[in-house]
Amino acid sequence: MASSRVSPVFINTLTYIILSVGCVLALAPLVWGLLTSIKTDATIATYPPRWLPNPVTFDHYLALQHRGGTPRFFLNSLILSAGTILLSLLAATPGAYAAARFQFRGKQAILLAILATSMIPGISIVIPIYLLAIRTKLLNSYPFMILVYSAWLIPQTIWFIKGFVEMVPRDLEEAALLDGCTVPGAMYRVILPLIQPGLAAISVVIFIFVWNDFLIGMTLTSEENMRTVQVGLVRVLQDDRGISWGHFMAFTILAVAPILLVFSLLQKRFIEGLTSGALKG
Repeated sequence: MASSRVSPVFINTLTYIILSVGCVLALAPLVWGLLTSIKTDATIATYPPRWLPNPVTFDHYLALQHRGGTPRFFLNSLILSAGTILLSLLAATPGAYAAARFQFRGKQAILLAILATSMIPGISIVIPIYLLAIRTKLLNSYPFMILVYSAWLIPQTIWFIKGFVEMVPRDLEEAALLDGCTVPGAMYRVILPLIQPGLAAISVVIFIFVWNDFLIGMTLTSEENMRTVQVGLVRVLQDDRGISWGHFMAFTILAVAPILLVFSLLQKRFIEGLTSGALKG
């Protein structure tokens, strides 16, 4: 009887076709936005639409440069992203290490409670957070916004890092302890260097979350010089002079660029972190 097993060549070909179609669908809006950002307003308004810009212009990017507040939006998002990454990792790493290495009563219940807090919809707590910021006069405050972002992300970060710590053999820590190293010293000198791919992966995730956030950036800021990139993007759509799709697409491309840059710089470690987590699972 002939074998009914599907040929590996067919499976690979089908896989690449599906991936190629998915890649095209994912990149098409970005490519369209990029091309629109270098079209003239007249070309953008042409019907039927033209894919290729003719002539090519960078006036929309130059207009954003002179538009009030635009560079500040990017600086604010960068400060908030970097601060959140730093605080989240500093707070979550010791907790993740303790959860992975120590046994204590109620450990599983505590871990589940920590994870449950991350399931609370942000929209349901944003008003109490706003009222707290008003009463404590912490509206338009970098530290307060970083604290809110970190509180939101630390539960997932703990679970994420915990998985990587559990992959490190205990023998390495025990050897360090026998050599006179303290428990915190073993964590920072032995564990952290070995889980760098995981830390890089979660750092990318945190950066993307904060950079793309609109809710907190809009709620906890009232001054124009404290607005974030996503709020600035909405500001472009709310221009009193009408919507300039060229300006909007140019702003969108500039907003996406830092994410692509961060991912390209940390791509190797990011993929190492994800694959290590997959092997753990």
